[in-house]
Amino acid sequence: MELPLDILISILEHLPASHALDGEESILVLIAFLEANALLREAAKISTIWQPHYLARYHHCNDYEDSQRRSETKGDWRLLYGARRRIDRKALNLLDHIVEQRNGQLDHVAALCSMSFDVWDVLEMEALNRTFYNDPSDSSSVAPHAITRRYWARTILDSIARIYAVNLWDRQQRGDFSVTFVDSFSALSCFSGYSPKYISLIFENLISRCRQHLLDKNCVLLCGEPGYNAVDLCTQICHFMASEGFGAVESHAFHNINNIFPHKYLTTNKKSIPISLVHVFVAVARGLGISASPVDFPQRVLAHISSPDPTADDFYVDVFGAETKMILSLREDIVNLVMRHGIPAQSMAPYISPSLSPPMLLRTSRNILASLNAGIVVADNQPRVPLYLAFTLYLLMTTREQFAARATAYMGLVDCVTVLPQSIAPIFPEGSAVREHLEEKRRSVIQLHSRTIPVSLRSAPENMHVKFHVGTIFQHKTYKYKGCICAWDNVCKQDEKWIREMNVDKLPKGRNQPFYTSFSIDGSERYVAEDNIEPLNASLDMILQFFPVIHNFAVYFSDIETEKTSDRARLVLSPEMQRAFPEDDAGRHHFL
Repeated sequence: MELPLDILISILEHLPASHALDGEESILVLIAFLEANALLREAAKISTIWQPHYLARYHHCNDYEDSQRRSETKGDWRLLYGARRRIDRKALNLLDHIVEQRNGQLDHVAALCSMSFDVWDVLEMEALNRTFYNDPSDSSSVAPHAITRRYWARTILDSIARIYAVNLWDRQQRGDFSVTFVDSFSALSCFSGYSPKYISLIFENLISRCRQHLLDKNCVLLCGEPGYNAVDLCTQICHFMASEGFGAVESHAFHNINNIFPHKYLTTNKKSIPISLVHVFVAVARGLGISASPVDFPQRVLAHISSPDPTADDFYVDVFGAETKMILSLREDIVNLVMRHGIPAQSMAPYISPSLSPPMLLRTSRNILASLNAGIVVADNQPRVPLYLAFTLYLLMTTREQFAARATAYMGLVDCVTVLPQSIAPIFPEGSAVREHLEEKRRSVIQLHSRTIPVSLRSAPENMHVKFHVGTIFQHKTYKYKGCICAWDNVCKQDEKWIREMNVDKLPKGRNQPFYTSFSIDGSERYVAEDNIEPLNASLDMILQFFPVIHNFAVYFSDIETEKTSDRARLVLSPEMQRAFPEDDAGRHHFL
């Protein structure tokens, strides 16, 4: 006996929709209905049944392509879901090639990155997949090459976000006034791999809570209605921010690099610097219909409020100094403060007028360099991303050639074949010194990567004396640092100058012994003679120390195996390294 159509539809409407496994299982049920008899198929074709599953899975898209899909499918959620899943499959196929094959790897990276936010959600799921590295308690459901796959997905997401940020800042530089200060400043977090939607959702929730706060205080929110008072509203916004934990950072933490990035000062680092607090204030104020802008004021950034009353002066909000004096008048407070800084009256205008985003972004670049020059320790001791961001902003805002060299010095492999050609280089005229430098950087990176890694067989007669394997954890006999071998040569392959400077010929076995390209636990790359290698019985905890400090460690190793009878562990070579050193994985297992 078949159930009636309306009952079947009701059953399908109750299938859970989520990113998690139960959401995928619901889709399999819907597909099974589509492949069954006519009645079940008719139930599963109902567009609205697919809507929650689409919205649960897809939070990002390319706006233009998405509008085309909606037009072609006439807004049918089932067809839209199918169209996005086909894009997902294409993206995952490209990711498979990137993980498993070095040949054509960069072409596949560029192709995947060019799909932009249409592939963000599927790559984010791959980047969050379980690995032994992030959850060693249970390896039973870890996919093959999970660590390497996760690395590539995360790295490509970073590049997609950075391309968006660079394109946004370039549009603003070219006079596109649709790009707001709030959006351009939110894009700073794109250089840390966060999507703009992540920041915008935080602001949306913050604005919603602030609106409720103002209503609870009986504030009039609509300009023009009786009782509307912009000064009172801005005062209450500052009180709301304080209730949410926002405020002035203490002096000892002023140069903390987390004060620069919105994803930090909107969440864990709400005690922050003036420019960041003004970003939050302006976002909330504008979200409530208040005309607020940053002001590039001496010493610290203020917020400028355009008075809705044409007979009243504009005023300013000192968000950072809100506990002392929150609201500043134009004619008294601001004029006195400017004069105190030695700025004559005829030169005041740039310091008291609403500022465009480029000066604010340059100010942020200076803040980054000041923080790093102050000796602030960056997360995992990796200042690469903040410096990359700072010099990229300098390059975009000043177009000076010197900053092209500084920015590309911190640019990783993937960004060199994605961010550079897809967003940064096209900004500059062909034939210009900056464009030539950028193109040369890209060419040199591609040329270096295209060199085929020779296959090194331990069983070959010339290699039989090589003692240690790729993946060996060791301690340097002289300098005592811990390292991990990622490649080997049967003899020293450095030039004569390096051999002389390193006193290689003074080693017991000289230059004709095996040398090992290795990563130190401090993140640096070393070239170590076999004489100086003291192998260690690596534990899981010891191996896990390498992943946070060596950003591309997962290119070399795709898994960790542990021994059941001891606490010893070993690294498993990635597909790329297995092809280069096909006998090392088995050899390392035997060595343990």
